[in-house]
Amino acid sequence: MRFFLASILGKLAALAGRPFGRSTNLPGQLALKLCPDLFSHFRFTGKIIAVTGSNGKTTTANMIASMLSSQGKRVVNNAKGSNLTGGVATTLLCAAKRGGVSADYVVLEVDERYSVLIFQHFAPDVMLVTNLFRDQLTRNGNVDVIVDKLTTAIAPSVTLVLNANDPISSALCPGNRRVYYALERTALSSGQSLNITHDAKVCPICLHPMRYEYYHYNHIGKFHCSHCGHETPRADFTACDLDPATGDFKINGQPAHTDYVCLSNLLNCTSAVAACCTAGLPMEQAVAALAGVRVGRNRYDTFTVLGRPALMILSKNQNPVSYDQSIDFVAQKEGEKTVLCYVNNINHTNHKDTTWLYDVSFERLNTPEVTIVCSGPRAYDLAVRLELGGFERDRVLIEPDAAALRPLVEHKTRGAICVLTEIYDAGQILAALKGE
Repeated sequence: MRFFLASILGKLAALAGRPFGRSTNLPGQLALKLCPDLFSHFRFTGKIIAVTGSNGKTTTANMIASMLSSQGKRVVNNAKGSNLTGGVATTLLCAAKRGGVSADYVVLEVDERYSVLIFQHFAPDVMLVTNLFRDQLTRNGNVDVIVDKLTTAIAPSVTLVLNANDPISSALCPGNRRVYYALERTALSSGQSLNITHDAKVCPICLHPMRYEYYHYNHIGKFHCSHCGHETPRADFTACDLDPATGDFKINGQPAHTDYVCLSNLLNCTSAVAACCTAGLPMEQAVAALAGVRVGRNRYDTFTVLGRPALMILSKNQNPVSYDQSIDFVAQKEGEKTVLCYVNNINHTNHKDTTWLYDVSFERLNTPEVTIVCSGPRAYDLAVRLELGGFERDRVLIEPDAAALRPLVEHKTRGAICVLTEIYDAGQILAALKGE
């Protein structure tokens, strides 16, 4: 009876909250208050694919859902990235009829810290772990905390799809069936880490020094521990032969393409193919389906403003690796550039922590061609970080108020405009730049 009432409450709350943008998380939260063991009552006719990890889970989960849908499969997923207990509960409630979720595939993006709560009463068939980095330290703690939570959450029956280039996540739950994906060395890879954040300088298994043949970014690359033998496992799905100019590459020898040429995104693409194949889609269909996927405009978008080319890349607050990836992409662009960084207080908690800025490799932008505009409530904190990083003051502009950005960018900067911001702040910044 509790589940029946919770289902009605959740669906009504989702319907009522839709006009106000409150239809993703709140309905599930209300239903869980009425029926705490809500997840134990759902019945699934198809396979469940869970996607978790520090970075890339929203993009990758939506890739998987799009690829499966394009092949005629019935798919349920939390496309808007509401990945806590409330958001997952809302997704399942809205898809269920009398507790039955009738779909070929249920694709769930799941916050790694909340995975223990979400999978307490049911287990996915396949779990893709994109990577594990330091992320929102004030909320999550060290990477070891997340490893412990995932180890508890992952049932022995779950097939894991793991990043072979990540020393940390590739070692999760060694007793489970596992499928590995990897990216071979590219022209954008390097022989040494170009980033400050490096969470695997020592082996996560034996804590001895970790050796790398090459790095894609941060601690993602080809690794080997000479003490215990922990090394990059042989991959079942491998991306290779990247042409950075066109975005063309291959997965297991089959031609593939991405419009967002970033090494983390290539791994996302490869992981999506690996997850779909592991869940039953033939390889040829999976790669063909990938060709129709485009990175969401709220993650990466190009446009023209003030008569100048511009791009916006989602860069997650309190996640230095996310910012590093955006910086890597911007650094590849030739010519003069204006990099607009909007740094807010931490969403939801309004936490004012800015220590994470010192883990971001802003120094890669310290070239004569780059002017940085610091904006948002933490604009001056970012300016201090840049000054300590050796940036000349005349190449760092400060404007906390987003509404005042357009005249500053128009009259005091030159070149392509690159906006690095969180998804929650992107709308107001783009509106301000466009004069809307």
